[in-house]
Amino acid sequence: MNDFFLPTVWAQPKYNSTLSILRFSSDGNIHVYTYYEKGILNAWEETYTLFTDSQGGADECYLPEKCGSLGICENSQCVACPTAKGLEGWSKDCKPSKQPSCNSTTVGYYKVEGVDHFLNIYNAEAEPKTPMKIEECRKKCSNDCKCAAFFYKKDSESCLLTVQLNTLKKGDDSESSKLVAYIKYTK
Repeated sequence: MNDFFLPTVWAQPKYNSTLSILRFSSDGNIHVYTYYEKGILNAWEETYTLFTDSQGGADECYLPEKCGSLGICENSQCVACPTAKGLEGWSKDCKPSKQPSCNSTTVGYYKVEGVDHFLNIYNAEAEPKTPMKIEECRKKCSNDCKCAAFFYKKDSESCLLTVQLNTLKKGDDSESSKLVAYIKYTK
């Protein structure tokens, strides 16, 4: 279970202020701003950020847009671009391949080991799911025209279908061998 999803205090009011705002930025990050009256200069000061690369915040690799429309993130850095030919160096041009048309017989999947989808952290907090074999998970994705990929956790036999990829988080050493992504493409 991830610590930042447990009930916590995100930010304490500063300066005996009663004005604070919560802002969701376009990259998916959460910020808290507190109004501070400094005599002549009044200002909003950022008093909390959920995803940071410093101590106290969550890992930036959980930001959906950290590595654009497709990329592998490790230690808050975009490190690779998964393709059907393997991993390549990451660049801003990294994006998923064109999705197969609905009911296409030329659907294939390429495997990316040791990565997790940013939504899986929320999926893990949901009610326990019935274990599913990897073949069943693949079939569900193949039968869903909108499915872009599926993510499978070998130890719990859990399956997450997704319609968008975005940032894939590299698992730590202890969990990496249990995580695998299958990204849909046209053969």
